[in-house]
Parts: sequence; C-alpha cells; structure tokens
Amino acid sequence: MATQLSSSFPGGNINAHIAEELLELAKRSVIFQQLGSKAKMPSGEGKTFQFNRYERLSLPRLALSEGVDPSSSAMSLSTVSATADQWGAYIELSDVAVLTIKHPLLKIAIELLGYQAAELVDREVIQVLQAGTNVSFGGAASLRSGLSTASTDSLSDAVVQKAVARLRQRGAHPYEGQHYVGVLDPSMEQDVSQSANSAFTQAAAYSNIKALYNGEIGSWRGARWMTSNFIPVNSGVAAETYTTPIGGSFAAASYRISTGYYNAETGMLEKLSQNTAVAFAALDQLAGTAPVNTSYVYKIFVGLAGGAAPDVMYQGIDAVAGSGFIAAGAAISVLAPPVSGASIAGSDIPATGKNVHTGWIIGKQAFCTVDLQNLQVMVSKAEATTDNPLLLRRTVGYKLMFKPVIQNNSFMERIEVLSQFE
Repeated sequence: MATQLSSSFPGGNINAHIAEELLELAKRSVIFQQLGSKAKMPSGEGKTFQFNRYERLSLPRLALSEGVDPSSSAMSLSTVSATADQWGAYIELSDVAVLTIKHPLLKIAIELLGYQAAELVDREVIQVLQAGTNVSFGGAASLRSGLSTASTDSLSDAVVQKAVARLRQRGAHPYEGQHYVGVLDPSMEQDVSQSANSAFTQAAAYSNIKALYNGEIGSWRGARWMTSNFIPVNSGVAAETYTTPIGGSFAAASYRISTGYYNAETGMLEKLSQNTAVAFAALDQLAGTAPVNTSYVYKIFVGLAGGAAPDVMYQGIDAVAGSGFIAAGAAISVLAPPVSGASIAGSDIPATGKNVHTGWIIGKQAFCTVDLQNLQVMVSKAEATTDNPLLLRRTVGYKLMFKPVIQNNSFMERIEVLSQFE
C-alpha cells in the first residue's frame, strides 16, 4: 500500500510554521538630538522661532587722549531663525489582518513608527549639520575630492587635534569641563580605537565617575566621543551619460552636470557622480535616464553656464518629478538651467571609488532643535464611526513639528576622512 505523503493533502497542509519570535530589525543609533540645545515654541505665535545674540565689542585700538572722549562703541545684534516643519506617518490595518495574523500587529505598528520618528529627527539634524562650513579633512587634503589614500587620510590624532584647536581658537564652549562632544561612524571608530592610539580612553574607564552620553565610546584629545551608524557615507561614482535634445531653454554653453544618489529608505545623499561638462546648443534641454538601482532615488544638479568643475551646481527641476526625487530608471527631462535652490559644490564630490566618512566635534549651543509640536501618537479606537461604520480598519500614527537649526557655526567642526576599516 502506498504511503500517504503530506503533499497528498494540499488542502490541509500548513506551508510554513510561523515562529512566535520576530527577527530583530537592524539597529540604528540615533544620538544627535541629545547633543543640541532644546527650545520649545509656544502655540499661537506662528512657525518661525528667532534666536538673538549680541556680538562682543571690538577692543579699543588707541589709548585715550587727555580730555577727549573716544568714539562710541557700536553694539551688534545677530539673529538665527528656524521655521518649523510638520512631519507625520501612519499605518492602516484591516480588521481581518489584526484577527488572522499571528503577531500583535497594532503593537508592532506602534514600535515601528516609534523607530521611524526617532530616525526622522536624527536625519533632519544630520542634514542641518552637514551644512556647517568649518571642515577638517584627513591627511593633507583641503577638499573632499582630495581625499585619496585611506592609510594617510583616515581619522588620526593630527586631524582631531587640528579640529579641537580650531574650536578652542574660535571660543566654542565645551559641554563639560574642557570637553567637546565628538560623533563618528563605526568605521571611524575603528580607526580611533587602534591599539597604537594611546591617547584614546575607553568610556568604561571613567563611567563610574561620569554619566555617559547615549552611544559614548570614550574620550580623545579634548572630546568625548559617540558613534552612530546612521551617518551617511558619501561616495564618488563615475560620471553619468546625458543627452541634450531640443525643447528647453538652456543657452548655448557648457554646463556641469552631476547625479545625486539618495538612499531610498532614509532619503539621505550617499553618492554623487563626477560632474561632467555637457555642451548645449541654444534652446536645448537636459535628458537621460536615472540609474536603475532601486536602492536609491535620484536628483540632478546643474552648474551655471561655463562653470568650472569645483563650482556650485543647483538642483535641476525634472519635468515629471518636479523638485522631488526621480525614481530609478525613470526618464529625466530638465527644461531650464537652475540658478538657485538646493545645491552641491563640485569640490564636495568624492573621487571615484572613494568613501568619505563624516564626523563632528561639537560645542555647546552649536545647534538647537526647536519644537513647536511634541511627538503625538494616535491610535484609532475600536469603535465604529461614520468614516468606518463596520470597524474594518484600525490606524496607528504620529505627528510632530520641529526644526533643527545651526545656532553658531563657529562652535562646530565637521571632520571628513577615509577609513581603513570598511
């Protein structure tokens, strides 16, 4: 008699056992929000918050002459403003999904949205800090594009000492004692903690006498250091190919063009193609196809007519995507040369094949996060409503309104290096 196999009963066979325990999400270290100053904006007073600072007075250059009043000293008021942005997201679950899926979907949805909200805040802080203009590069490089050899252009004593010296010279305020706070990525962390680096003190050596920051790994050359795996690594890739068909308003000139690759999950810039000079005839447009890698979404940056390779390039407005991201493999059509807006500099494009790692050394009040609306979590009630009369759906969501802003550019130093540990 033939043995009856499980495949003989397709209607009664369970295709897979579903484990009770869920797999862990990849962990992202969100640490930046704790480092900035905090400001709470009251409701009913608009969306723009303004900080004021009276600048120090210049010292007298001449001694007094007997009986003669000196010129009056002039006071100077500087302002920094931030306009809050509102963000939010939600998940909608059907009643059938909640009833039939093995795992507690509402609870999981709340947890996932919590992770998302924390990462959202850190992303916005990181992107604001990337706009800081004070940079210390690895090795002898003076531009991002000049970083070339990991063994000489990685994070070192000399780089950190230079950055700390610049902060002290500019009068940046330490967080505690004489220590600033440094943030680096995991590859830079390994460059720092090599056994040959005797100046690095691990956090475990002093944790019994100091409260540690979230993610703190140790102290080194005047800064207490933390690590984050959420900082994007910027890479240079080969120049893309573009065409210039008729149908636009470009002038007859050569324009520098670069494609920006943005992580499709985080929205952060991770790659830039080398800017290439493209010749246009009068009334041409820029055309082509976005790269096909679906791990990224894309933006096109265009320089000014006749611009040189290191010059600023502005985001070109795609005829279909507008000022948004261009999908992988989508046709690109930029009808007019941009002259303002979101921009990159040609000198900010890493050399092809080079991965540039970014860190910061930050003083107190270098940046601030302004909150107009604290994080609010909404879970729909298990009740029928006019919009959901049969209770077929449950929603979980959040919203918040905030804005990170640089308060004093002189109080922070960005570090850009290659790494020996990738």
